[in-house]
Amino acid sequence: MSALEWYAHKSLGDGIFWIQERFYESGNRANIWLVRGSEQDVVIDTGLGLRSLPEYLYSSGLLQDCGAKEDAGRRPLLAVATHVHFDHSGGLYQFDQVAVHRAEAEALARGDNFETVTWLSDSEVVRAPSPGWRARQFRVQAVQPTLILQDGNGPPRARAVAEGGVWGACAACCRPPWPPWHCWGIVWEQCVSPFAA
Repeated sequence: MSALEWYAHKSLGDGIFWIQERFYESGNRANIWLVRGSEQDVVIDTGLGLRSLPEYLYSSGLLQDCGAKEDAGRRPLLAVATHVHFDHSGGLYQFDQVAVHRAEAEALARGDNFETVTWLSDSEVVRAPSPGWRARQFRVQAVQPTLILQDGNGPPRARAVAEGGVWGACAACCRPPWPPWHCWGIVWEQCVSPFAA
């Protein structure tokens, strides 16, 4: 199955796109966001990573063609994980630039499937991404983050907020006055809009 078949998107305007994995039907399915910026483009959460998200972004026309040269106006692409649960971080390995909160960077670098809370069943993937694929084969691949987010920083004009507790950190791209508990796996339009300007 191609990336164009696996993903679907909806434009929310102002360079913001909501992307979903069409054949992953679960209450755990993460919202994937693309925010086209003036200096760089940002993907917030990457889904399971069963098909190439970067390939989809380029082949669907959401981003400039893969063959474009940097000096031809192609902007850098940064993937940010709000947190490292498998449905949010599974596709991070597909990106050259990856940002994650410091509290979860080591787990991501180890490909720690306990800390990424990797549980996936065959019934949640209603159409196999490749012949013979089974959920028990799925693992979050180890990724070395290129940008470690800390409380109070992040991509330009955004803020990383840490959410303590059972599941660790949430590196959501929100700015005050939004409290961190609003950011678990959901990037509100008010949180995304700082990237679009």
